[in-house]
Amino acid sequence: MNKKIWSSKGNKGLKAIDDFLSGNDIDLDKNLFIYDIKASIAHVNGLKDIKILSSSESRKIIKCLKDLNKKFISNKFKLTNKYEDCHSAIEFYLTKELGETGKKIHTGRSRNDQIQVALRLYAKDNLKNINKINKRIAKTFLQYAKKYHDLPMPGYTHLQRAMPSTWGLWFSSFAEAFIDNYDLNSSTIDWIDSNPLGTAAGYGVDIPLNRKMVTKELGFKRIQLNSLYVQNSRGKYEMQIINSLKQSMLDIRKFAWDMSLFLSQEFNLLTIGDIYLTGSSIMPNKKNPDVIEIMRGNYSIIAGNYSELENLLSLPTGYHRDLQITKKSLISSFKITEKTLELIPDLVRSIKINKKRSLEFIDDEMMMTSQVYELVSKGMPFRDAYQAVKDSKGKLQISKKNITNSSSGSPKNLNLEILEKRLNGK
Repeated sequence: MNKKIWSSKGNKGLKAIDDFLSGNDIDLDKNLFIYDIKASIAHVNGLKDIKILSSSESRKIIKCLKDLNKKFISNKFKLTNKYEDCHSAIEFYLTKELGETGKKIHTGRSRNDQIQVALRLYAKDNLKNINKINKRIAKTFLQYAKKYHDLPMPGYTHLQRAMPSTWGLWFSSFAEAFIDNYDLNSSTIDWIDSNPLGTAAGYGVDIPLNRKMVTKELGFKRIQLNSLYVQNSRGKYEMQIINSLKQSMLDIRKFAWDMSLFLSQEFNLLTIGDIYLTGSSIMPNKKNPDVIEIMRGNYSIIAGNYSELENLLSLPTGYHRDLQITKKSLISSFKITEKTLELIPDLVRSIKINKKRSLEFIDDEMMMTSQVYELVSKGMPFRDAYQAVKDSKGKLQISKKNITNSSSGSPKNLNLEILEKRLNGK
């Protein structure tokens, strides 16, 4: 490993200690490297603006940073364990290529604000990508809500047959869920859209950094102002990001649970493409919904990452090395969420409804609530109507034409056009 730039003089270190402190930073920093370079370029422009760097020096450093970015993307520069983290790798590279000029890159910044701006840029890009997938998922569910708008299905509460429903209602429930998830992610992007760079280790620096200029160059909406709060917000921002991801994964867990039940021989309400099923190693009759079960299980990882941060953040004011752990939780959550969500649109499009089975489940007893409301429409008080229907055990003879669930958003009145408008930002 290269000697740390920030090591105490004469401290040779101990590999076991170095490895312990670094953890898996290098592997995680591969996700952040291009963002660290982007922030470094903006920082160089800021140093030039206040005359810390000359025009010649800034040109050389920026060219070198852009070359490094290209080399990293093309795999000609590898981030390996000979570096402690991506920050040291960038500084070592600049120093090697530019000598004394390269050493000036760290003027006016700390690894503390350096990592935060990289994480913030990474999170913004990835939340936008997740939102593209959320939108695709919502669109797919909405298409299938239209396709199966009036197709009857049994509605369940407590896993007991409750009232007649439609597959359109079931599909559109997930469409609206993912429109909500899109909106929540958008709010989170707005909330974290502030630039921490220029606050150093929490107490600023003794040079007049042009934070406004750097903020604009990096595409942030605003400056994260208070230098100490920048450090106190480490982990807090990550928690909110993971919480947004959790909501999408929570809906996937519910969807996966439904699918597991509906695919079982006992329900047999639908089938899916064989690509999402695996065979048993011992029972030749089996088709197991392994993909769906992993989707369902992945929520627990996201929830665990959130809990990890929640427990980690019992810290006093200022930076503490404990906060290094937040990187793993955040990056892991993004990767698992993206991998899971990307499978959903094609999975939904593979669903085939068992129409015959869906109708078989809707018996006279499931019509009893509709019977109550027909009596109510004729003037009978609700409680009296309820008791009369209950006593009849579903055998009460009433007109079938009024047996509908027609309130706004119910099976016979889905208002899908409203969801479409929300999906399209209208």
